Amino acid sequence: MRLRHIEVFHAVYLTGSASGAARALNVSQPSISKVLKHAEDQLGFQLFDRAKGRLIPTQKGTKLFDEIEPVFEKINDLKAFAAKLAITKKGRLRFAMTPAFSLEIAPKAIAEFSKLHPDVIIEVETLHASEVIKALQEEAIDIGLVFDAPYVPTIESTIIGKTDFVCVAHTHLKLPRGDEIRLQDLKDFPLITLNEKSILGRLLSAQLSDAFSGPVDSRIIVETYHVAKRLVQQNAGIAIVDKITAFSGDTSNLQFKNLANKIEISIGLVSRLNEPLSGFRQDFIHILSQKMDQYLNDPKLMIL
Repeated sequence: MRLRHIEVFHAVYLTGSASGAARALNVSQPSISKVLKHAEDQLGFQLFDRAKGRLIPTQKGTKLFDEIEPVFEKINDLKAFAAKLAITKKGRLRFAMTPAFSLEIAPKAIAEFSKLHPDVIIEVETLHASEVIKALQEEAIDIGLVFDAPYVPTIESTIIGKTDFVCVAHTHLKLPRGDEIRLQDLKDFPLITLNEKSILGRLLSAQLSDAFSGPVDSRIIVETYHVAKRLVQQNAGIAIVDKITAFSGDTSNLQFKNLANKIEISIGLVSRLNEPLSGFRQDFIHILSQKMDQYLNDPKLMIL
């Protein structure tokens, strides 16, 4: 089959008619019918049964579609890649971050950088910390932003800030008096915790286990602190989250308490070791570091 045969067959299969395929491909209906007949003649079998103006895939047509679908997706990927190559931009910045930085800090930095470098394409991903490191190793991104970056021989990590955890509860929930709360005081509350796939999840789980002198009885286990925070806002339980997540975005219906057992976490910019970053990437790092410093010194993080 030729590429045109594949495109027409794919469009007819999805739309169920020659007219639908013609609209999808922006060509005439007779052209679709002609290409489809030519494809069937070359293959030596019928791809569709004709019934009341509809084209119903034959058994062989369905089997062929299953084989063609990944090929068609690859063709679309190739077209997108070619389009990127054709763009006359000066450069490309590929940046990934963990979810905590996606609501306020990173968007502000990206917006400012984009104004400074309007000719640079910016690709942004939100990933878990381990996925950020993997993306760097696979050269899928240039720069990452994570909590407590793990040691990896091929990855360079620069600490640009530090924060800690805070207890987050619904305003209707009665917490022990005082500005701080001990981890052991949380034992009788319905806990929303992070799973142990991440570094922070494992760190916090270990701290809670020590405080409880045994396993943690979680009511709900989630994958990100953003989800934990949203569940707290629905009064589904109490959670311990990093301060950046706690105070980013909507904080309605929430009360906060510092932990008496303070758990400090670092914020690291990660990139590939021994791979110099170009001028505009250095500009992005500078802007991101500034936004991080401004956020960490924001009075709303100092009220506790």
